[in-house]
Amino acid sequence: SGGRPVDANTIFQIGSTSKAFTAALLALMVDRGKIKWRDKVITHYPDFVMKDPWVTREFEVADLLAQHTGLAPHCGDDLAFMGYKPGHLIRSLRYMEPATSFRSAYAYQNIPHLVAAGIVSRYTGKDFPATVAQEIFRPLGMKSSSVPSSGLATGENVTRLHWRVEGETRMLPPDWPLQNWIYTFASSGGINSSLKDMIRWLRLNINQGQVAGKRLISAQAMDFLHTPVTPVRVDLAGGDLFQYCQGWVYMRSAAPYTMIWHNGDTTVNHALIAFLPGRKVGLVMLSNLGGVDMLDALARYFFDLYTGVAPQDYCAQELKKLKAAEAQGDLPPRPQDPTPPQPLERYRGIYHNAIYGQATVTAEDGRLLLTVGPRPIKSRLIPWNRDQFGLSLFGLDQPTHLLGFQMDPTGRISQFKIFGLEHMAGGVFTRVK
Repeated sequence: SGGRPVDANTIFQIGSTSKAFTAALLALMVDRGKIKWRDKVITHYPDFVMKDPWVTREFEVADLLAQHTGLAPHCGDDLAFMGYKPGHLIRSLRYMEPATSFRSAYAYQNIPHLVAAGIVSRYTGKDFPATVAQEIFRPLGMKSSSVPSSGLATGENVTRLHWRVEGETRMLPPDWPLQNWIYTFASSGGINSSLKDMIRWLRLNINQGQVAGKRLISAQAMDFLHTPVTPVRVDLAGGDLFQYCQGWVYMRSAAPYTMIWHNGDTTVNHALIAFLPGRKVGLVMLSNLGGVDMLDALARYFFDLYTGVAPQDYCAQELKKLKAAEAQGDLPPRPQDPTPPQPLERYRGIYHNAIYGQATVTAEDGRLLLTVGPRPIKSRLIPWNRDQFGLSLFGLDQPTHLLGFQMDPTGRISQFKIFGLEHMAGGVFTRVK
């Protein structure tokens, strides 16, 4: 922070590498006989409801970790940016339209881990931050690790925040208001930690639940957490197989070697933890730049070298993918000769969606603004074509979604739809006033 060099005690957001901690807490509950992996979620968390009643009834504890819910990838993640609380995120599951059949396909999610944390809290009597501190941080001596309610600390030895915006890497101010979205997903991605602490966590996993000769989690439970469950992707030509475990990813390469790993991205930090099971070797990398998977590429390069395989230039491959994605952008090209919008006053009103609640459209100084969420975020609606507008759900000037207003038979604006949110109660907001 402020030009100070990073050292082993510098605090970073570790993002979704937090999921493995939640999985470990569930494993502890299994070891203590409080739950079983195949127990139905509603047995331990009665308020859990999916849109399909059959899925609600059949959803097992292990399914919370395995990324095969049937929902669309990252469904509901944007709610955290808007200031909605964990309870709201869990309740929103009942309104989310499935994208595939339950357990039929991989799709990355964060909300199910909030339910997992709720189950753990039922049997510890403490919330997730207190439980993970008592059950994991303290036994491992992870003195710099926490799940703070106030977000990323502002002390001297804390990472600065960087984000890729319009193809450039920008350093964000320490008080950037959206940096704390990840702490809503405490059990999915809200842990702060340091390299020194994460190495202690890495050793526990390499040693199958033991630390300094003492057993913290049973070897059977640790094996379960590291066991592949949900196919992610396969590269037959290259010989790679990726499968999701329980808060971890299993990768089998053509080398051949097996790598257990997970990354984490908080939009402003990136983390990577990985190890080769049975070989007593692993690594942790923490970065102050979000939105770039270069650490993942470096991990594969390192393990190729370690196992005597001629490594590929994975970083060059990743950079090529990043540049291609940034060049494509989030939205389709705007029409070359767009039709101007109707008078902005026609769009003004209060709209409602079952997941997002109330949204307000206002016209101020010749601009149309959308306000939604408890934070709240006020986003400019940028004219795109007639009744379509570009907007950023994150309050930025760079559009991330298209919003389209629709009229009823009388010609009155009656609703709008945010494209890309079709699985979030249809992404439709109906006018109520």
